[in-house]
Amino acid sequence: MKKITKFLGNPWGQRLTILVLIMLVMAAFEQSFFKLSNFSNILLAISLYGIMACGMLFVVLVGGMDLSVGSMAALAASLMSMSAQAGGYTTGSFFTGVLIAIAACIAVGIIHGILVTYFSIPAFVVTLATKYLIYGFVLLVTSGRYVQIIGKGIIQQIGNGRLFGVIPMPVMIFLVYAVICTFILSKTVFGRRLYATGGNPVASELVGIKTKGTVFVSYIICSISAGIGGIILASQNMIAGPTTASGYEGGVLTAMVVGGLNLAGGEGGVSGAIFGALLVGIINNMLNLLGVPSDYTMFVQGVIIIAAVSLNMYTSRRSQGLLRVRQRKTNAKVPMTK
Repeated sequence: MKKITKFLGNPWGQRLTILVLIMLVMAAFEQSFFKLSNFSNILLAISLYGIMACGMLFVVLVGGMDLSVGSMAALAASLMSMSAQAGGYTTGSFFTGVLIAIAACIAVGIIHGILVTYFSIPAFVVTLATKYLIYGFVLLVTSGRYVQIIGKGIIQQIGNGRLFGVIPMPVMIFLVYAVICTFILSKTVFGRRLYATGGNPVASELVGIKTKGTVFVSYIICSISAGIGGIILASQNMIAGPTTASGYEGGVLTAMVVGGLNLAGGEGGVSGAIFGALLVGIINNMLNLLGVPSDYTMFVQGVIIIAAVSLNMYTSRRSQGLLRVRQRKTNAKVPMTK
């Protein structure tokens, strides 16, 4: 019993328990949930959320937020598709479109970094404004129309191909990207600076860390991640337009919260972001299988965010309470000296 209590008292124990319960409930209502084809659909869905979540992680670690990841994905998808269409859907036109799309997202990331760090405008305000600006720009560029992608070359393979005929390419790209992000956060000086900046920016400045530069780069990484997600989504659907990736920022933010990341900064990792993306993907899949209207998806995401934040706060307070009790016991055992 003590082992079970200890397991449930651990944040990861709570998350795994929630995940198992959701899957069991789903299996009771829909037997097709455990089919191999359905798990493939879940993996494809979380690969996009996962890539964007890994990028958002860098921003969240420094205490920031980016509400424009969905619009940046739409921007990247549309620019890549238009370039491919203009070049006759050749491999060269596809790669040119990818470069243009990523460059555009980097430009947005630079704007975010400048406004947040050097003008001290709250990240929430900056990214909310650019979200609508980018969607408006995409509407102007595409004339409000969808750009269809025609061809069966590398353009289609990025979103629909399978490595060795088994692993979907988006999933493979996500796994590689997650490994790269994990390496950056755990093995590089920049990763340590991210955690230090988010944990205590004043102390980080005093020890010589350039916190503004760290925050600046984190927004660029987040923008690149959103662009990659948008390109894969366009390749997957073979179409792109103003509403591509619409609402994805909500799913990514939900993944952050559910994954146990501290939105104040300084805490969290890739594993938490992946878990959050996995849970979001499973819940969206569950709603689709049960025939729940898409209008209710946002409502469910809101409930999940509130529940996850409440659980994280409860766990944090409980841990702090246990730590105080241990400190009191330790102080009581230490003999007083004259």
